[in-house]
Amino acid sequence: MKTFFLVLLLTRTGAALAQTATPEYTRLLEHGSTQLQGKDCCGAVATFAQAFAPDTARANEFELFAAATAAAQCPARQGLAWQWLGQLRRRRPLRMQPGDLDNVAQDPALAPLHADPAWPRWLAAARQALADQAAAKTAAQQRWLRETRAHALPAPTGRRATAQPGFALYFSAVSGDTVRMPYLVRVPAGYDPARPAPVVVYLHGGVVSTAQFQYADPDVTQEPIFAAAPAAALVVYPFGRRSFGWVSQPAAFAQIESIVAEVQARYRTNSRCTVLGGLSNGGSAALWFASQRSAAFSGFYALSPAPELPLGAGYGRLGQGKPCYQLSAEDDTLYPYPAVKAAYDAHRAQAPKWRLQAVPTGGHGFLYGPAGPAALRQLLAQLCPQP
Repeated sequence: MKTFFLVLLLTRTGAALAQTATPEYTRLLEHGSTQLQGKDCCGAVATFAQAFAPDTARANEFELFAAATAAAQCPARQGLAWQWLGQLRRRRPLRMQPGDLDNVAQDPALAPLHADPAWPRWLAAARQALADQAAAKTAAQQRWLRETRAHALPAPTGRRATAQPGFALYFSAVSGDTVRMPYLVRVPAGYDPARPAPVVVYLHGGVVSTAQFQYADPDVTQEPIFAAAPAAALVVYPFGRRSFGWVSQPAAFAQIESIVAEVQARYRTNSRCTVLGGLSNGGSAALWFASQRSAAFSGFYALSPAPELPLGAGYGRLGQGKPCYQLSAEDDTLYPYPAVKAAYDAHRAQAPKWRLQAVPTGGHGFLYGPAGPAALRQLLAQLCPQP
C-alpha cells in the first residue's frame, strides 16, 4: 500500500522535475520512490540523501515528505526524518493545505515518530505556519484589491484623465446577465493621456479548469505578459472562468470587445497598435478573433493554441490581412505539434500574414520556461514596433 507521501511524490512532482531538476536528480528521486514502494526504506533514505546532498533546497515539500517517511521507518536514520520535516516546516510559502496535515497525522508510515515529544510540537508548529500563511495571503489580497480599485479611472466623461502607473481593476457589466467580467489594465510609467499608447490584450490559459475569476490574487502580476509587453503599452488582462470564458461561451467572446471599447474610452490608445493574443485556451481564442472578428485589432498572437478554433469556427481568411503570429512547442503533449502544423499548412494559403514559429522545447507551457518571455517579447515587438 502506497503511503500518502509516496502518492504525492509520484503524482505531484513530475511537472516540476521535468522543468527544473537535473536528469541525475530525477533518476535518484524515481529510484528512491521505487525503493520506498518495495519497502526498502533504509535504501530509499540513502538514495534520497544522495539526491538532496548537493542542494537540499531543491527538494519540494512532497519530496521531503516522502524522504521523511522512509527515514521514519529506518530506525538508524530517524534523525534524518526530523531534519527533513524541520526543513519542510520552515518553507515559505508552504505549499500545503490543512487537510494535508490531517493526512500527515494519520499516516502510518510516520507512526514510529509519534512517541517522540517532538511530534505534537512539529504538528502544532506546522499548523500555525499554515494559519499564518493563510492570514498573510488574505491581507495581501485585501491590499491588492484596495490598490487596484483605487487606480481605476471613473466612467469616461469625454476627456481622458491622468492615470497612475501600475495596475487598475475594472468590472465589465455583461448585457442581460448578472456577470461582471473583471479585467486588469497595466498602466505604464510615463503614460500621457495626450499621447496614444499601444494596447496589448492577453487572454490567459486554463479557462476550462478555473472555477472562479482569479482577480483577487496579486500573483497575477508575475504573468510573463507584463514583463514582455512593450514598456509604453497598456496591457489589458481579462479574467475568464469555466462558466464564462473563451472556450465555448459566445457571450464571453463578445465581452472581450466590450472591454477593449471601455479601455479605449478611458485611456488614450493607438488603434494602429492594438493587438490581441493569449496562451492555450487564450491563444485559440485569439485565432478565433483573427478569423471571425478582427476589426477591433491591428494584429494577433497565439501561444500554444489548439489545432482547431473554438465555437466550431473555421479559419477563414485568418487575420483578414492583418499580421497573426503563432508560437507552438515541438514537444507540446497537449496539442501535439504535428497536428498544429497540419492545421497551419491546410489554411495558410488563405492567410498570407499568418506565421507559425516552432519552439524546440518547453512543452505546452513554454512561456513559463527560461526562454518563454524573451520569445513573447520578440513577437510583440514585431506586432507593435516602437519608434
